[in-house]
Amino acid sequence: MSLLPFEELEAGELMQRRIFALRQDRVKSQRTGRETHVDRLFCPDWVNVVAFTAADELLLVRQWRFGSAEFSIEIPAGAVEPGEDPVVGGLRELAEETGYTPDDPGAVVLLGATRPNAAFMNNRCSTIFVPRVSKTLPQNLDPTEEVEVLSVPRAELDALMRQGARRCAAGAAPTATDGLLDNSLVLVALHLWKLHTA
Repeated sequence: MSLLPFEELEAGELMQRRIFALRQDRVKSQRTGRETHVDRLFCPDWVNVVAFTAADELLLVRQWRFGSAEFSIEIPAGAVEPGEDPVVGGLRELAEETGYTPDDPGAVVLLGATRPNAAFMNNRCSTIFVPRVSKTLPQNLDPTEEVEVLSVPRAELDALMRQGARRCAAGAAPTATDGLLDNSLVLVALHLWKLHTA
C-alpha cells in the first residue's frame, strides 16, 4: 500500500513566542486510521552566508548560543523577514553581524535552500555565496547578539569541519578554540558552496 498524507483533524492553540510559534495538532493516518498528536514549530525562514575576504579567508562569527549554552563559531546568518528575498536578507544579516558588504553585489549567488528539520519545523534555510567582501560598516547587532568576527583561510576549512564533527561525536566539553564548525546548518552551507565551486 502506498503512503498517503496524514489527515489534519484539529489544529491546537498557537503559542506565539518571540522568534517562533508552537502548536500541537491532532492528525490521523489514512493508512491505519490511528489518530495521534503532533507538535509543530513555526519558524521564519533562515539564511546562511558563505563570504570570503580579499585575503581568501572565510568570514566567521563567534557568539553565545542559548540553545546549546555554549559559544559557537558559525558563518553569518539570521532570519529572513516575511516576503524578503533570501539574498537581500543574507546581505542584511552579513552587514549587521560583521559590518562586511559585497565588493560586487552582482556576484552574489543563491546556492539553494534546505529544510532544517522537516519532522516538526516548517521553515527553510537558504545559503548565499558572496565571493568577496570588505569591511565598510560598523556592526549593528540585536539586543541578544554579542558577535566576535573571525576569519579562517580557505585551506583550513576541511580540517575545522572534521575537528568540529569529532568533538560533537565524542561529546567533549567545548572550549574557546575547539569544536569549530560543528553547526549542522553551517556544514550544509559549506557543502553547497563546495558543490558550486567544484
